[in-house]
Amino acid sequence: MKDRIPKLALASGFFTLLGALVFITIFIIKDYNLLSKEHAGLFPQNHQFPLNHCKTGSQKNNRSFPFEGKQAETVPVLTYHRIIKESNISKQHYIDGALNPMVVTKEEFTKQMNYLKDNDFVTLTLPEVYLFLIGEMDIPDKSVLLTFNDGYKDNFVEAYPLLKKYDFTAVNFLITGAITKRVQPFNPESDQYFSTKELSKACDVFDYQSHTYNYHRRENNIQNIEVSYLNSRIDEEVTKDIEKSIHNLNGVNLAFSYPYGEYSPSTINIVKDLGFKMAFTTEDRAASPDDHLYEIPRFNILAATTLETFIEYVNN
Repeated sequence: MKDRIPKLALASGFFTLLGALVFITIFIIKDYNLLSKEHAGLFPQNHQFPLNHCKTGSQKNNRSFPFEGKQAETVPVLTYHRIIKESNISKQHYIDGALNPMVVTKEEFTKQMNYLKDNDFVTLTLPEVYLFLIGEMDIPDKSVLLTFNDGYKDNFVEAYPLLKKYDFTAVNFLITGAITKRVQPFNPESDQYFSTKELSKACDVFDYQSHTYNYHRRENNIQNIEVSYLNSRIDEEVTKDIEKSIHNLNGVNLAFSYPYGEYSPSTINIVKDLGFKMAFTTEDRAASPDDHLYEIPRFNILAATTLETFIEYVNN
C-alpha cells in the first residue's frame, strides 16, 4: 500500500501537467486564430480609434513664426508610403525585378530627415498649411509638410522614432478599415498596418486623416479600364465608405487623400459635402495659394528618389 502512494501521486501529477499543457495549447491556438482573423479583417465601421487624448492637427495652436528671411510663396508637400531598413528588404519588396517604387529605405529616409533638421526646415501641421493656402498665415521659406499614405506599421516602427527625435510633425492618411485592434509582431515582408495602440502612442507626431475606409482599390470600369473605386462606384457608395472612415477617426475630416491620386468633379463634390476643407493629389510640384483646395499637389518620395532630387523638392 505504501509503495502505491508515490506511484499514484506521480500519475496524478503527470495527468495534471498533461491537462495544463492541453489547456495552454488550446488557448494559444484560439488566441492565434483570433489574432489572425482580426488582423485580416476590417476594423469595425461603427468603432472609433482611441485618440481622444491626442492633441495634433486642428487641436494644436497654430504657431506664429519669426521671420528673419523671406516668407514662403509655396510649400512642398512630401508623400511617403513604406519605410523599410535595407537589411529587411527581400524579394517580397520587388516588382518585375525592381524595388517597389513605394518603398523608401530607412537609411535614405534618415538622410532626408537629417537634411531637413540640419538646414533648419520647419515641418508644418495640416491646419498651418490650410491657413497658408487660404492666405491667412505666413510661413517661413524653409517649410515643408510631411505626409504618409495608407497607415503602414513600418511608419510607426521605422519613421516615428526619428520624427519624434527631431520634433517633426507629419500627417498619416489612413485606410481606416485596415487598422487592427491587436498589436502584431512586426514583419517587414508583410503589408501590415498600425494597431489602435500604436496610433494612440504616435499621435504626438502624426495627425491622422482619411484615405477611405475600404475603397483604396481599383477595378475595371465599363470601358474595361482599371480605375479607382472612387471613380467606378456610384456616389452614394463612395460617400458611405468615406463616412465610415470619418467615424473611425472620431469625426476628424480636415483633409482627404485620393487613392492613387485619382478623382473626378464628382469626387470633389463628395469630399466637400462631407466637410473636408482640402484634398491631396499625387501631382509632383509644390503647393501654393493659387491651387484649388481639393487638388493640392504633393511630391512623391519613391525608391528611386535621390537625396539630390529630395533637396530640389524641398527647396522649391
